[in-house]
Amino acid sequence: MTQTVNLYVQELRPHKERLQAGGALALLGLAVAMVLVIGGLLRFQNGEARDRLSALQQQNEKLEQTVAELSATVESRQPDPAVMDALERINHTISRRQRLLARVESLVLQGGEGFSSSMAALARRIPEGVWLTGIRLEASEGTVGFEGQARTADLVPVYLERLGQEPVFAGRTFGEFRLNRQQDSRGIAFTVATEHSGESQ
Repeated sequence: MTQTVNLYVQELRPHKERLQAGGALALLGLAVAMVLVIGGLLRFQNGEARDRLSALQQQNEKLEQTVAELSATVESRQPDPAVMDALERINHTISRRQRLLARVESLVLQGGEGFSSSMAALARRIPEGVWLTGIRLEASEGTVGFEGQARTADLVPVYLERLGQEPVFAGRTFGEFRLNRQQDSRGIAFTVATEHSGESQ
């Protein structure tokens, strides 16, 4: 025997609940709140990123300024070429004088006979316009060498002739004689060396 059950009775049909106005407003408020929260987070993150970018830019500017200051300091500490040239000339002069002093001490220790008389003769017979820049005295070999400068070339033979009148230079010949014109055209540079002859001891 078959029995039929009617499932479409009013009680068994699904009911559609109507969305009430209060619930809709609550959902809308929740959605708006979520949008505001998300927007706030995005604005916060953007602001934080801008702050970081600004801080990095400031640090970069400070670093560039520091590099510029250090570069200026390094450049200011580089020596002036003119000062370096003057220092080199002074060192050369000091070195030359030290060698001269060492040679003089050597001559004195060797009992350099005639040393003072040779120096006196060189100073006594020098004409105006001639000046000596170096003197070499060899007590053991009896030779005298000197170098200097003159305003004109004809003053050097005059000086040598005057030296020939000194007894300390008697019997000596000038084995070395050189003249060179200065590059700055301020005069003549000369070098003279005597040789001790066998006739004068």
